[in-house]
Amino acid sequence: MATLLRRIARKLAGGQPAVTTFPGSLDSYPSFILSEDRKAPPPRRLIELSLRAIQCALDEVSLDDITKRPTVPDWFTIWPGEHYRLLAGLVKVMQPKVLIEIGPDTGLSSLAMKKYLPPDGKLVTYDLRPWQSVPEHDLTESDFADGRLEQRLVDLSDPAAFEKNRDLLARADFFFIDGPKNIKFETAFMKELATIKFDRPPILLFDDTRLHAMLAFWRDLPYPKLDLTSFAHWSGTGMVEFKKDENGG
Repeated sequence: MATLLRRIARKLAGGQPAVTTFPGSLDSYPSFILSEDRKAPPPRRLIELSLRAIQCALDEVSLDDITKRPTVPDWFTIWPGEHYRLLAGLVKVMQPKVLIEIGPDTGLSSLAMKKYLPPDGKLVTYDLRPWQSVPEHDLTESDFADGRLEQRLVDLSDPAAFEKNRDLLARADFFFIDGPKNIKFETAFMKELATIKFDRPPILLFDDTRLHAMLAFWRDLPYPKLDLTSFAHWSGTGMVEFKKDENGG
C-alpha cells in the first residue's frame, strides 16, 4: 500500500491536479499524506496563542452583524471549516496595532478582523485591484470611513514597492497572507520580509496551506510554525512565528 501511495504522489506531483468533486462536499482537491517532519515541535507562544484564539472564537466572537449584509454568503459563519471566526478570535486576543492583510478578495476576512481591532488599530490590505472591482465584493465605502481600514494597490513581491512600505510593515504585529498561491509571490515576499528587523517576531497566518501548489512552500518555511487547519480553513491554515527556530532552520 505504501508503495502504491508513493507512485500516486509522484504522478500527481508532476503538475497542479485538477479540481475534483468528492461526494457530499462543496469543493474538493487531491491531496498528499505527509508526516510533519519537523526538527522541533511548535514553540509555546504559538500553542498558547492558538488555544486562546480558538476559545475566543468559540465563546466571544460574533459575526452576526456582518452576515446581515446582502452580499455575504451563507458559509461565512461555518466554523471550523471556514476561517473567519478564528481570524476574529486571533485579532481579539492579540489586539494588534498594525495588521497587514495580503489578498483580501471580496473583503470578508477584512470585515471579520476589523470588527475586533483595538480602537487605535489599523488594518491595511494589499491587492493588485481596487476592492470595488472585485466581483461580489462585500466591502462598502463606509468600511473605510473611520480610517482604520485602508487598501493599498501594491505588489509586495516587488523589492521597490516593498521598500516604500517598509516602515509600515516593520510595525506590524500580525500578517494574514492569502496571496495568489503561485509560490513566486510568496517566496519573493518572504525574502523581502526577512530583511526587516522586528522588535518582536510578528505572527503570520497563511491560508490554503494544504492546496497542492502550497504544500512545498509551507513545509519549507524555515520558521517555527503550527498547522491550524482543523480549527480554521478546510483548505489549510498555518501559523508562523516569524523568527529563526532554535535549530537555525
